[in-house]
Amino acid sequence: MPLRSVSLTALSAVLGLLVAGCAPARERLPVLTALRLAELADRGDCAALQRAAIAAVNRHEVPGPLQEQLLSDVNELAAGCAAAAAHALAERLRREA
Repeated sequence: MPLRSVSLTALSAVLGLLVAGCAPARERLPVLTALRLAELADRGDCAALQRAAIAAVNRHEVPGPLQEQLLSDVNELAAGCAAAAAHALAERLRREA
């Protein structure tokens, strides 16, 4: 499996865990934030997704313990902006919101 596929798979798994609430219940992404980010990911607009994630953190919509991981994952996705990974992220965010 190519390294890029492995890293995108790992990214999807991490985001799924964050949104699914594997952290304590108070450490989940708010539904509207998750859906907004999912819409951008679904459109494949990685630059807008990156800006929106940063803005969500700055507006304190993302709980502190989730901020670093979310931004890291979004930045990694934006670096390659693979359509399949973006759509997978969008579906996972919607399913878990």
